[in-house]
Amino acid sequence: MVQMYNGLILPTDEEDAEINRGIALDPDTWELSDDEIRQMRPAALYEREGQMADQPPVT
Repeated sequence: MVQMYNGLILPTDEEDAEINRGIALDPDTWELSDDEIRQMRPAALYEREGQMADQPPVT
């Protein structure tokens, strides 16, 4: 049976194991730790910070 979450088809256990094997074999890719995920911020925040730093102060 196909499992769906918010309109996305979730991988089966076999497919998930194959995906994880591929991640493990690729030296340029890694699975994020829980700590790394907690430290993530939306890219829009970085874009806004970069744009704000480039602009002169408004007086």
